[in-house]
Amino acid sequence: MNDPIEVIDLQAKARPLPGTIEHYWFENEHVGLSRTLFHRIHVPFEPFDSGLDYIEQPERTGLVVEWINLGLANPSALDGVEIAMGGTPEFEASIYLGGAHNWYQIEKLTLSQEGPHYRVAVSGTVEFAREGVARNEWFALEGMVVDGGGGTAA
Repeated sequence: MNDPIEVIDLQAKARPLPGTIEHYWFENEHVGLSRTLFHRIHVPFEPFDSGLDYIEQPERTGLVVEWINLGLANPSALDGVEIAMGGTPEFEASIYLGGAHNWYQIEKLTLSQEGPHYRVAVSGTVEFAREGVARNEWFALEGMVVDGGGGTAA
């Protein structure tokens, strides 16, 4: 196992590119989940040098927030939506870096409609230490996402 570096400094390195927000229906009768509407947000970053010598540089990654259950009747009614750990039913957020899915504990994520797009603003802690990548870091970003439509999860 490689020794973790002290700090990634993601805040200084990650530059968001335009992303997508999608919705999908999913059900699983084996765990008692009836047909439910979920959303997924993906904000890619410009490739950057993470400083991790065991990964080819520059790394290509982004923020992924998935399994978001907003309880919406209209899957595109996203203006003003706020998501937070503890305040929104279970969802998952991560940033894949250093060959690991690093959990992102979202303090707050908001969506604001701007024409056909949504501005996403998010802040929280990336848990790099959980996977032995680096020390945990606070990270915030603002970017744009477009409604990517929806479907049914496989």
